[in-house]
Amino acid sequence: MGLIAGAAIGCVPSGSACEKPAAACPTSQETGQESSTTVTATTASTSPATSVTTGDSDGADSSTTEPVVCDGVSLRVVSYNVKSVGFEKSLEWNALGSILRRLSPDVVCIEEFSDGETGSLRALTTALGWTEAIQAESSPAIGGELRNACMGPHPMTRIDSYGGELSGDGDANDVGRDFLAVRLAPAGCPINLLAVHAKSGQDDVDFFRRQVEFVRLGQAVADVRQRHPGEPVVVMGDFNENTDDPAIGMVFDQIPADLPPSYSLGSDIGLPLTYDPFYTIAAAGLTRVEATHEDSARIGTWNVSAASEGIRIDYVWLDGPELVSAVVYDACRDDGVDEPPGGQWLPLAGDPVPCEASALASDHVPVVVDLTLAP
Repeated sequence: MGLIAGAAIGCVPSGSACEKPAAACPTSQETGQESSTTVTATTASTSPATSVTTGDSDGADSSTTEPVVCDGVSLRVVSYNVKSVGFEKSLEWNALGSILRRLSPDVVCIEEFSDGETGSLRALTTALGWTEAIQAESSPAIGGELRNACMGPHPMTRIDSYGGELSGDGDANDVGRDFLAVRLAPAGCPINLLAVHAKSGQDDVDFFRRQVEFVRLGQAVADVRQRHPGEPVVVMGDFNENTDDPAIGMVFDQIPADLPPSYSLGSDIGLPLTYDPFYTIAAAGLTRVEATHEDSARIGTWNVSAASEGIRIDYVWLDGPELVSAVVYDACRDDGVDEPPGGQWLPLAGDPVPCEASALASDHVPVVVDLTLAP
């Protein structure tokens, strides 16, 4: 497959989020015609963050006879709620492919991937020249037909797909969408990543369920560390929460009455339960990456538009790797230039994609983080 074909994405600045139309989203007056794009199938190799190679993803385990020196090995990770992958060669599918090619990640974990989209996801990874995507297990009824997946140009292995069984209670059913844990080893230097898509909603029952899921996420992180002690850990995904929510700090003295019929809280979680997903993950030993849009103070990752800065609900958290730089990627901010003052910018692969690609691909925009693996 030479191109991710079929969709000519015409850039329409009017009513879009374009703030740099001359460079990132040319008007028809400037070009004489609407712009269009297709996505080259091969993964670009020009991104400085994608300069490493990898063999077997478990090649740097405890049986290695010589220590692996990881200082300076770089890695680009992306967290992206894609809303859906879309049908092969659809506008949505093509826009998603164009953004991923532009970002040139070493690994991207996507959320809100639907059960029926395995075929179109496989076609997308094939077109990008990537390895087969690793998927979480199908969700129970309380999670809908959505799950997480991780993919990229390097081999990786699935550590586990974590759900209510983390409790040790055989009757527990309190995680909507499994946390997917994967492991890869660029240049023989291992790193573990967990993808999360937390319960959405703003009712009390949603806050309760979301907090339980983050307790479980902390347990999943602990299990990964036990399996691969001393290795760096990255947690990323859609928290469905922002740091300014007045609901943070709410205390549940009893289980809400309006839980789904199949929901069953594991016996290991007692009451009272305080709602604070951010404290829960920080207490698990992870540090939140503070990413902004390119050359901007914007932090929104959902519902971003020309009229709205959006809300930040997608995050990347680190334990171990050194942060180099991070951005929230919006095609409408991407002009390929780091404007002064320096920073809030990442070198990307190829040419900027049309402004409208972000809105076509999803109602979220991805968080892109460049890391260095330390010794």
